[in-house]
Amino acid sequence: MRKLIVNNFVTVDGCYEARDKTIDGFFEHYHQDYQGDQNFDYYAAERLRNADTLLLSGRTSFLGNKQYWTSVPADPQATPIRREIAALFASLEKIVVSDTITADDLAPWDNTRIVSVADALGEVAALKRQPGRDILILMGRMLWNELLNHELVDELHLTTFPIVAGKDGVPLFTERPRAALKLIHTRQWHGSGNTLACYSLSYPPQSKA
Repeated sequence: MRKLIVNNFVTVDGCYEARDKTIDGFFEHYHQDYQGDQNFDYYAAERLRNADTLLLSGRTSFLGNKQYWTSVPADPQATPIRREIAALFASLEKIVVSDTITADDLAPWDNTRIVSVADALGEVAALKRQPGRDILILMGRMLWNELLNHELVDELHLTTFPIVAGKDGVPLFTERPRAALKLIHTRQWHGSGNTLACYSLSYPPQSKA
């Protein structure tokens, strides 16, 4: 069975984003030694190389990401690793979970199909049973929390940045999942304040009744 892997950024105090749906303000007090650190991008690219399907969700998030990543190849200021990520985004099969995205919204990401919110759990379960490489979720907090609560997530890859969200932060988890986490891998990068922790998830047999 294919693995579904969630790869996300998280603050030291366990937050995913600010209440205004951005993270820019979190970096107000980012340590000067870490300015320009690209290791989170490098790890995202690593995970994308090992996947053949990317799960996305929500109209605003999907359109924002499509607009950004399709603009990268023409941006003279884009870093080489972001150019690679843009190419990987373009090449992978993408599934967007949304009730408001239409076919007209997909171009130039033509290798994308739309799944309704109501059908998402069944579609992901079926996708995991098919042969293939990893299924990857980047961002998509509400989607992957729902998948986690229905025992469809196999691994959490969480990169903790040396920043604190405080009262403006949105918690990474929507509720306490019925899952046991086993640490399977950690990584630090020279010159970076980021720490990666990868967990495999197991679910209690009684929860499947």
